[in-house]
Amino acid sequence: DSTQNFLEKYNGVVWKDEGFEDGSGTDIYIYVKFTPNSLTECEKYTDCDCITVDWDAVEPDGAYIRVVENLPEKLVLEQSVLNDDDILELETITLTTINNGNGLEFKFSFDPNYLETWTRVSDFCE
Repeated sequence: DSTQNFLEKYNGVVWKDEGFEDGSGTDIYIYVKFTPNSLTECEKYTDCDCITVDWDAVEPDGAYIRVVENLPEKLVLEQSVLNDDDILELETITLTTINNGNGLEFKFSFDPNYLETWTRVSDFCE
């Protein structure tokens, strides 16, 4: 439905990254799911650890994530994170659907040439 924004259209859809190997032969995968109110991220290593963050909720350290742009096939997020020196830095993440929503491209403001492509899956930690 082209009248729906990203968070409506892809409410509850789960995407999985390409994964990486931890150096000991174990693969690690990250999964992400968006809803109109939140973002859930899970990491599958030896088990599945998930965290849900509400949009605009400010953590005690000042970190937050908010929606900047919410179009039918594109979602732009702003995230404040603590760097190694305990200073809050702003980062923009641009997510664009590809292959009719079966893929999701992640671009990060800290490295505009870096691109991750994630795949739509049926559930977390499958």
